[in-house]
Amino acid sequence: MVSKLLLIIFYLLVPAGVLWACRKSKLLNKVGPVLTLYIFGVVVANLHIIPEDCYGIQKTLQDVMIPLAIPMMLFGCNFKNFNAGTTVRAFVIGVVATAAMVVGGYLLLADQLGADGPTIGATLSGQYTGGAGNFAAVNMMLGDKGLTGEKFALVSTCNLVVSFFYLMFLMGGGVQMARRIVHGKNIKEYNDSINAEEYTDENPYKDFGKKKSIKQLVKVFVAAALVAVTSLLVSNLFKEGTLMYDILGGDFSMVALILVLTTISLLLTGIKEVRSWDKSFDAGMYLIYIFCFAMAMLADLSKLDWKMGLWVIIYQTIIVFGSLLLAVLLARPFKVDADSAVITSDTLINSPICVPMIAATMKNKGAIMVGITNGLAGYAVGNYLGYLIFRLLLVL
Repeated sequence: MVSKLLLIIFYLLVPAGVLWACRKSKLLNKVGPVLTLYIFGVVVANLHIIPEDCYGIQKTLQDVMIPLAIPMMLFGCNFKNFNAGTTVRAFVIGVVATAAMVVGGYLLLADQLGADGPTIGATLSGQYTGGAGNFAAVNMMLGDKGLTGEKFALVSTCNLVVSFFYLMFLMGGGVQMARRIVHGKNIKEYNDSINAEEYTDENPYKDFGKKKSIKQLVKVFVAAALVAVTSLLVSNLFKEGTLMYDILGGDFSMVALILVLTTISLLLTGIKEVRSWDKSFDAGMYLIYIFCFAMAMLADLSKLDWKMGLWVIIYQTIIVFGSLLLAVLLARPFKVDADSAVITSDTLINSPICVPMIAATMKNKGAIMVGITNGLAGYAVGNYLGYLIFRLLLVL
């Protein structure tokens, strides 16, 4: 019991230590707290110093942090510049780019992937449009054609590795590169439009200990907790064994959870006091830091079957980076700005949970709504796309 309590404290305090280190070190400051937490987490995980009976704590932290973080991040958003047409076009481009890379990558690596190639392509189609839930759902949909437990774990672990480097790329210069390719708004215009000082403050947490800030943070946490609990209760109505499950023909509880979280949070931004919570975004970002560290701590690289895993990683790399490049190249002719294209690629590949950290990298709060909206749409189409891709790859 004591060891688990200490581990929880460790998870909660490590982001604070990393933030401090990033302020003190020019190198770490350039890398950024998110990437530093990922790297540190992967290193600690592969030292195998955390007892196996504590792994459940890591999963619990992931499950708790995101439902709390999303409302906090949204409370601080300004959606007056939200463009529905751009969002829809960005989503279509993102899905088309993903499907094209899944098929193209399969044609290049069909012999190396073997008999499981169509299944891997189908499940990754679900993964890279709707996230891990769709990955599992597509695999279940394929029945005896689906991946076995061992192969399922292999593809999932490889995905974590590729997604890690994908995030490193986006936060290490990928966003700026996309902006140059699209030739949309330049970085200065983006910064001016969303008040860059909120993101470039050397230490946005420096006055969190003040009485006024503490009172606000209590309100923020209570509001976020109420939103999360309400959303969870609603999502339970869509789980297996419920009437909605039978009507919809599947488990849509995760879709319901994210949708209700987003809807209630957006409605609350209509309240003047909620819009005045200037500490909310940074508080939510700290929860994202905790989530990133906990997720990285689950990456056990020693479990990879590198012979087969190598080809899976190559295939995933083609899909992830190829779809990002294709989406960016299509952005300009379809009148989609670079940030919308990139945030959509991010939400399709990593699900809405990673949207806030990329939006923070962009210094563009408005991108959060685009990312979450398209992430929700990805949940909806992921299973259908996965099955269609499976049928297509079988005949290629």
